[in-house]
Amino acid sequence: MALAVAEQSLIPRFEWRARRADGAPQRGIMEASNHAGVVRELHRQGLAVISIALAELDAKPVARATPGDRSLSSRFSKDEVLSLCTQLSVMMKTGVSLVEGLETYAAQTESKEAAAVINRIKEDVCEGEDLSAAMAKWPRIFPTVMIALLQAAEATGMLDQMLARISKDLAKQRKFTRQVKGAMAYPGIMLFVAFAAVAIIMTFVLPKFRPLFSAQGDRLPLITRALMAIADNLHTHWMLWIIALAAIIISSVLWARSTPGKYALDWLRLNTPIVRKMFLQLYTVRFAGTMGTLLAAGVSLLEVIRILRTITGNTLYKQLWDDLEARVSRGQDMSTAFLESPFVPRPVAAMINAGERSGRLSETLDHAAQFAEEELDAAIKTATSLIEPIMILGMGVVVGGIAAAMLLPIFGLSKAIRS
Repeated sequence: MALAVAEQSLIPRFEWRARRADGAPQRGIMEASNHAGVVRELHRQGLAVISIALAELDAKPVARATPGDRSLSSRFSKDEVLSLCTQLSVMMKTGVSLVEGLETYAAQTESKEAAAVINRIKEDVCEGEDLSAAMAKWPRIFPTVMIALLQAAEATGMLDQMLARISKDLAKQRKFTRQVKGAMAYPGIMLFVAFAAVAIIMTFVLPKFRPLFSAQGDRLPLITRALMAIADNLHTHWMLWIIALAAIIISSVLWARSTPGKYALDWLRLNTPIVRKMFLQLYTVRFAGTMGTLLAAGVSLLEVIRILRTITGNTLYKQLWDDLEARVSRGQDMSTAFLESPFVPRPVAAMINAGERSGRLSETLDHAAQFAEEELDAAIKTATSLIEPIMILGMGVVVGGIAAAMLLPIFGLSKAIRS
């Protein structure tokens, strides 16, 4: 009898909150072996999970990677995560066990750091830990949304299918992120080329015309005199210019990483006319696709909101997640928060509203993500087609102005010779 009581006391207790089909909130405490067991039982009762947490006396700190593991985490690329999910899914579908799949991947990967991390995860799994718990110890490598999806899959026994879905979602995210970075890299390259061209002309070409221009004295055009003064300063104090340029670059990077800098850049992304729609659709693809996948997997609503805070990638969305969390906690509908947000496209907000009213929110969010993907493709093409002529025009004005400053005195000198 004493042994039975002792074993019963080891079963953890979970505090849960959920909503019935009619929207009425419910809460309680349940004993289960793990988080997944609570999810299964609540779903069996027809309840929509809002939150699940260990009771205060049963809560234990989550193990994390030690500081010495940071070098391993920094060298584990996102492409390696995508490859791991894809190969594990294929191997498990063909009957290979999870431990064998991890061991095979660690043996065939070319990255020693990735092999070391996978072997550590395999050891944890061999000791009885779930794959999600073992991967959660490496937060710099495996995103929060991936851990939540794996936890939901472990609760339903569909780990291979969830790994396939994760790999598909990761591939989509990488694709659109690269598209946006590519669109933004073009103006950066054009600016660098323009700056380099101007620096070469001002430093090496313009000074060679000084003897010719000096003969005209005060008759030189104002733009020519200004450029000559800048060229002389560049030639004489070039070291100071390099130091000043390095200081500007370093201070800009530090400012961009600060809280005010991040907020300012996030504001510019959502308010600059040409790129606004592109970034708006990118963030919509991220939150709609992630939210639909998590809800379909049975992740609790509050946990979904917590994950959305980390994956959206823009601080201006904080108000949306705050409003959404407050409404869910009070048992109210979610769609109002999306309809009132200026950062959610109206068609997407309307789709979310219809999906919540019909009880098919996760499916509707998937359609909203597909709609946003198509809009993002169009927005990237539009932004690229607009940025290109603007940059060419800007470069033409700068280089043309310098050419005019060099040619005007020559034309004036030729007129003087003819007269």
